[in-house]
Amino acid sequence: MRNLRHEELLGLRIVTCFESLYAALLSTLPGVIAAVIESRVDHIKLTLTSRLYFCREVTEAASIKKFLRFVELRPFALRICRLIPVDMTLPVGLLSLCTTYLIVLAQFSHQGQKI
Repeated sequence: MRNLRHEELLGLRIVTCFESLYAALLSTLPGVIAAVIESRVDHIKLTLTSRLYFCREVTEAASIKKFLRFVELRPFALRICRLIPVDMTLPVGLLSLCTTYLIVLAQFSHQGQKI
């Protein structure tokens, strides 16, 4: 009976670890994907710049310059509701936000006990 209880606790701990890992991945993956996309955009800009350097046709050069100017005016930036940037700092920002609100809630509950 004691081994069964120990096995149940071990299984519960393993499931809890997987749930925590899943939550961490869900909050981290959008930032990673945005960083990969930003890296690809930079690679495209570099490729087009080198292509522009070796380009002999006027129309192709004009198209490349137009596209590079567009990308310069509208750089890649992924945001949630135009407020929260989605990048590699997203998990840290979410953790900071949760910690701040947890502290505020703890202060309000502590003040409620004094009254």
